[in-house]
Amino acid sequence: MHMRRVSKALCAALSLMLIVNLVGFEAMASEVDGKPEQTSGTAGADQSTEDKDKTGESKEEPEDKGSANTPVINDSTPEPSEPDGNPEGEGNDGDAADVPDHKDDLNNGVLPEQPEAGPEEETEPEETEPAEEQKALEAQEITGLTAKPVAGSTDQMEISWNAAEDVTYKVKVKDEDNKEVTYDGPSDGKLTVPVTAGKRYDVTVEGTVGEEPNTQTETETIPVILLLSPAVKVTADDTSVKISWDAVAGATEYEVVYGEKTEKTTGTSYTAEVSADVTKYEVKAVCTLKDAAGKEYMYESALGSDVLDEKPAKVKGLTGIDGEKSAILTWSKAAGAASYIVYRYNSSSKKWKVVKRDIKKLTYTDKKLTPGKKYKYRVAAMNNGGVGGMSTTVTISVKKTPGTKVRSIGYKATVKSRAPLFNTKKSSKRVRYLNPGTRVTTIDYGSGRYQIKLSNGKTYWLSKDRLTFRSSIWTTKDYSTKVKEDFVNKRGYKSPTKYLIWISQYTQRVIIFQGKKGKWKMIRSGRCATGTHLHMTPKGIFKITYKEKGWFYRTTYEKPIVHFKSQNSFHSRIKNYKGGYADATIGRPRSKGCVRLYDEDINFIYKKCPKGTTVVSH
Repeated sequence: MHMRRVSKALCAALSLMLIVNLVGFEAMASEVDGKPEQTSGTAGADQSTEDKDKTGESKEEPEDKGSANTPVINDSTPEPSEPDGNPEGEGNDGDAADVPDHKDDLNNGVLPEQPEAGPEEETEPEETEPAEEQKALEAQEITGLTAKPVAGSTDQMEISWNAAEDVTYKVKVKDEDNKEVTYDGPSDGKLTVPVTAGKRYDVTVEGTVGEEPNTQTETETIPVILLLSPAVKVTADDTSVKISWDAVAGATEYEVVYGEKTEKTTGTSYTAEVSADVTKYEVKAVCTLKDAAGKEYMYESALGSDVLDEKPAKVKGLTGIDGEKSAILTWSKAAGAASYIVYRYNSSSKKWKVVKRDIKKLTYTDKKLTPGKKYKYRVAAMNNGGVGGMSTTVTISVKKTPGTKVRSIGYKATVKSRAPLFNTKKSSKRVRYLNPGTRVTTIDYGSGRYQIKLSNGKTYWLSKDRLTFRSSIWTTKDYSTKVKEDFVNKRGYKSPTKYLIWISQYTQRVIIFQGKKGKWKMIRSGRCATGTHLHMTPKGIFKITYKEKGWFYRTTYEKPIVHFKSQNSFHSRIKNYKGGYADATIGRPRSKGCVRLYDEDINFIYKKCPKGTTVVSH
């Protein structure tokens, strides 16, 4: 009986604990939903919780067994059954086995239903600008507007700017004559437009956003010009380099770039000092333009350039002859030469002075000289890289000319048998005879007869077979250019080629003419050596028959060879295989009938004068 009372008391305590726990859980659920509910049999608990919420403290009530806070035990509540296999009070702490599991209570619906959630609170949206206003904001300014020439083009410019999305662009190009062309601007902000080099343009870019009528347009304008690259030419001498170029349309100035230097000029040439380290010279055109607000824009062309060549070789083979108050110079071509400079020595200043620059030919005549005076000359080749080495010196004595009458080479001779005399070279009438042993001097030749001059001054013609020749009569004087040209033109000499050659045996010169009958012009004159009185060079009118590379002997040679009558020919001086000359005589009768020449003269005839060219030997 005592045990049963104990069991009932224990059940009542457990029930009270369960009720307290359920009330606390229900209160928590009510707080979460914001709407606490009162449940039958738990009003006191709810009130206590409410008071605590209002004051922050629990209100203490006097202990009273009959108060509403005291749980009431229902006698009708069934006693809890004892677990199987566990006698009363044994192996049990008296608490845990009788406390119902809260999870089971939740599953059995002991907890009250969750209150329905009320409508969500409406949050006011942030204020935003309309889409049209945002687009207009992007179009308020066009930035990065520039222009540059299209690489490799002479008539196109690329216009570029910082393009924005959803903006429509147009590009307007107005020239200096107010002619305007409009283009649809691409969305990537790059447009190539045609232009005329050297002409100013105003380029305007328009950016538009929005739709009608709510649109907004912003613009930006810059001045534009296309400059062509300068065509540069450089030339140098011993001390300076001249850089020159043609004016570029639209350019306001130029920049000259060489080595590590940059020089500015408004002209079209610039002179710099020669530098061994610099061979390339560049020039670019520059133009500065201003927009309506005065902002400056600078445009540049691509660089134009030129490079100095390697200096030419030293001039060789300089020769000279005296003319009528003049000196006629000739020389050989120098490797790398573009032109030549002639220098004359000034005895007063003791310096070499330039007589003539930019000579394109291999000959030059220095005129207005004083007869009887000596002159010294040198020649140098030049190109845009500078001046090559000077030639050796040639000295020319300007002498009086032998007069306007041209004569042939003369000989001192002796009459070897009784000889009839004639008044002309073709006459058949004998006018007198000369006895053997009579000494005469020949002054002309023609038709197999020599014209002689006697001691009394009278002249006759006689056959050359009647004479024994003792020596030659010639001169170092030369005819003037006019006398030479008059001689071949007035005598009516002609040639099937554009060249004519005159061997002046009396002056020991070979003169070359170019042109045609009656209009021959002397282009070259050089000293020679004709045959002696024992081996005379034939006289008359001949022509070039054939050419050979040379005559080669055991120890000597002559080359090249140009024949004009049988084996009589033009050729070089006699050379040794080991170097030097076996016979270098020029300017007096010396050969066995041929005509010896300096190398430059025989090479000119060999290369320039074709077969058939007329040769006058006088």
